[in-house]
Amino acid sequence: MDSRLESLNTLLVETFNAILKVEEQSLRAATQSSVTVTEMHTLDAIGTGDPRTVSELATATKVTVSTMTIAINRLEAKRYVERVRETADRRVVRVRLTDRGRALAYAHQRFHRRMARAVVDGMPEEELNALTRAMENLRGFFRDESDHLHAAMRLQGAAEPRLDDSREGGEGPGI
Repeated sequence: MDSRLESLNTLLVETFNAILKVEEQSLRAATQSSVTVTEMHTLDAIGTGDPRTVSELATATKVTVSTMTIAINRLEAKRYVERVRETADRRVVRVRLTDRGRALAYAHQRFHRRMARAVVDGMPEEELNALTRAMENLRGFFRDESDHLHAAMRLQGAAEPRLDDSREGGEGPGI
């Protein structure tokens, strides 16, 4: 690997680790509790729109239904989400954010907006376009790697590892 690629690799790894660390610290400061980044991204997936079923959330975040159920149970115990039965079909249970969950989701979105603004602040249009293309390439790499891992795991008959993915459009769960 030439020195520029080595430097870029180091920068990517250090940036990713710093984002996770600072994001976690920011969540702890905002909540005075132990909300994890994974739990926060689950809250992001639930969103402020129409309530969604656990199956819908699991599909959107590419995790198993049992994994999503465990996450929802924890978030419900922390009073960030609530389950609501549909009136037309009482068998259907949907999940939505509580006021407390919406406040936390909003604070998390502010963190991400501040982070994005800090990256592009004072950046000329040409550099912003280049950075955007680079980030799209990076996202594509992770999607391709995820697809290859899922295919390999299916061939082996093993449980699939899951990565957050926002291919459906709009803003996804974040990092």
